[in-house]
Amino acid sequence: MGQVTYVRPEEQQVVPVLPIRVLIADDDHRVRIALSTLLTTSADFEVVGAAGTAAGALTLAREHRPTVALIDMHLPDPADGLGLLRAISGELHIPAIAISVDGGLANNALAAGAADFFDKDGIAERLISALRTVASSRHGVR
Repeated sequence: MGQVTYVRPEEQQVVPVLPIRVLIADDDHRVRIALSTLLTTSADFEVVGAAGTAAGALTLAREHRPTVALIDMHLPDPADGLGLLRAISGELHIPAIAISVDGGLANNALAAGAADFFDKDGIAERLISALRTVASSRHGVR
């Protein structure tokens, strides 16, 4: 007879459906390229779109339905990062991580629906883990 192993709920790890489909919204094309490069070096990420404006990012989000969005708070159009966060997380129910060079925007970003906030300085060290965590919170729903 087979042996039964019990795993306590707190020891269970939620694993997101792979690949984790990421949308990047940042007005600086160099940042978009750097983030895309960082993510695509890991087999469990797929960048489904990158936009330099909130309007462009919203169009891509509706079209590609990413697992998670990575949103810069300083986008050039009237909707800006906060407006995009509200639309992506509220209307489309896509979890988002907000990023900015201005750490003072963290509370506003979280209030607008961001699942997490990162200062752009030193983002690479923690971003991969945070994206996996946020994607896991969706319980594998795409």
